[in-house]
This record gives sequence, C-alpha cells and structure tokens, in this order.
Amino acid sequence: MIRSEEQWLSIIDALQSASIGGQRWEIGLQAFADATGSRSAQLTGIDSGTSVLFNILTNIDPAVYTIFPETLAINPRVRAVNETPVLRNVADADFITLEQSRRDPFYQDVLRPFDIPFICLTTVERRKGTFIALAAIRSKQEGHITAQQREIFAALAPHVRSAVLTHLALEGRGVAVLTGAMEALSIPVFVCDRTGRIKALTQAAEALVTSESGLQLKAGQLQACEPDEAKVLSDAIEAALIGHVKVGPPVLRTVIVRGSDHQAPPVVLEVFPLPSQSYQFNFEPKVLIVARGARDSNVRRAAILQAAYELTSAETDIAQLLAEGQSADLIAANRGVAVGTVRAQIKAIMTKLGVNRQVELAVRLGRL
Repeated sequence: MIRSEEQWLSIIDALQSASIGGQRWEIGLQAFADATGSRSAQLTGIDSGTSVLFNILTNIDPAVYTIFPETLAINPRVRAVNETPVLRNVADADFITLEQSRRDPFYQDVLRPFDIPFICLTTVERRKGTFIALAAIRSKQEGHITAQQREIFAALAPHVRSAVLTHLALEGRGVAVLTGAMEALSIPVFVCDRTGRIKALTQAAEALVTSESGLQLKAGQLQACEPDEAKVLSDAIEAALIGHVKVGPPVLRTVIVRGSDHQAPPVVLEVFPLPSQSYQFNFEPKVLIVARGARDSNVRRAAILQAAYELTSAETDIAQLLAEGQSADLIAANRGVAVGTVRAQIKAIMTKLGVNRQVELAVRLGRL
C-alpha cells in the first residue's frame, strides 16, 4: 500500500526509468504490485493472433512464463482485458462468476496450482492489431482486490501507460535511424518487422523492386519473382526471424536472385537478424536484408555496424580491420594503443553483435 508521497514518487520514477532503459521493468512493476497489496505484477503484449509479443512477470514461479503463451486460447482473463477500453480496470468478479471459475479449466488447472487465483487488470495501449495489458496478480491469501487497492491501481495505471508509450516511442526510432543511415549511403536495404513484412526500405531498395531485378513487394512482403527463388528468400527471412528466439549463433543467409532475365547480373541479398535488446516490446525491426554491389563493401559494412549495432567509430574501425584478417596485436600496434584496450573493444563489439567467440565475430563481419 502507498504510505507516503515519497513512495508514490519512487514508483513513478522507477517506471519512467524502466521506459528509457535505466533499470529493469521488474523493479517498477513489483513496486506497483506492492502498492496494490498484490503478490505479483504483469506487463504483457498480445497480438490479434493470440501470440505473446513480450511478457514481464514479477515474483512468480518461472514455469508461468512457459504456461502463459500455451494457454492464451483458454484464458478468460485475456479475453476480458482485450474487450476492455484503455485504462478501465476489471477484476475476476467483473467477467466470471464463482461457479464458472470452479468449472473453468484455466482457473482450476493453471491459476490455483500456482496460487494466482485473483487479478485486477487493464489495457494500457492498443495499436496495429495488438494490445498491451497491465495486471496485479493476487494469491489466495490476498483474495480479491479491495476497493481502496483498486483505486490505487487506477491511479497508477496511467503512469504505467506513460512509461510504455515512452518505451514504444524510443523503440520506434530504430527504423528511422537505420534507414536514414542507409539512405545517405544509397545502400539498398529492406527492414522487416516481426511478421516478416517490410517496415521500411531505402530508395535504392525501392528501385530494385520496381525494376527487372527479379524482386517484388507483394502484400507487404519482399518476394522473388521466380517461384524457386521466392521459396529460398522466404526461408531465409523465416530463419532470421526464428533466430531471435532460438539459442545459438546468429542465422545468416545469402540469397541469389537472378529473375527471368538470366543475362542480367544477379542480385545478391544478405539476410540476417538484428540484435534483440532487453525488454524489447517487439515493435522494433527484426530482420535486415541488404543487397550487395551498390557500394564498396567497407562503406556498407561501416554503415550497418553503426546504424544497426550502435558501434562507436573506434569500434567500427577495429571491426573493419578484424574483417580484413588483422590480429588484435597488429591492430594495437598500428593504432598505437595497448593490446588490452583493443581486446576490450573487441569484446564490446562481440556483445553488440550478439556473438560469443571471435571466430563467430569474424564470420559475422565477413557477411556484412
């Protein structure tokens, strides 16, 4: 419960800090749960196909993370919050009777075993076939949310919404920065979202799909005109999308599109996943498709490293030298710095590109 104005402000500050990456979302959400006298809190994004975009839970059995997406189709709470206007909160008693809950498989087989039988929840945002929900999850001992606790929930929910909107706005800057950098260098680039649809493309990329290159945009998807090539390109994009949730090295694929005119030079496409950030709400671009041959490879690689992976100028220079086969010792000697400094920078580069070994880094750089 809220005991002082300082506690109230600390909750709001924690939520805003989470929205800009200053600290973990769990900290602000658990403070929200504590204020409403609840055991746990949840912030989750669900799309129209009832798949989970992201799911942040606090103070709960980790097994719930696995069970939640598997039981969306039978979860009465998801249906209830999906039908609720933004910031109107509902509790179990608002959408299911006691007798119905006793017969409901989700309540009996999921909620009661994990001791989370009660909830208060609201929708904090809707967009593009998705909604983002906030919940205060309660144990059997805590019981139904009280009127006073529900008032606190209602008072804090707009601050959670503000933090979510800030987070989404910052995520949305990724596409603009990425395509802007590529546009300036006239690099043909397609940026795909989590569904594989083209979210942005440069003018050079647009020229490819409006020419006789063998590529086309159809229903928002990048496709090859020839059926066999279309299948290879589709598989490459799908593999890159899966790479975001699959453990292992990044999935990188090269696709050659010749089109119907076999006398024309082929288009070589490099398809690879963009790195996922902590607590990403999955509205960010997921896959980058770069067409080779338009500009010098070093220029293209530098632009990708800085725009997509946020490497500094020094890190970009070192990455370029690594791609050319230079060792850390040679790089350090040529740059007039300690080899330990170069190795630390290489480690930072590996972290940003999402690889664990230097050999993986070399392969990744060679494909850019």
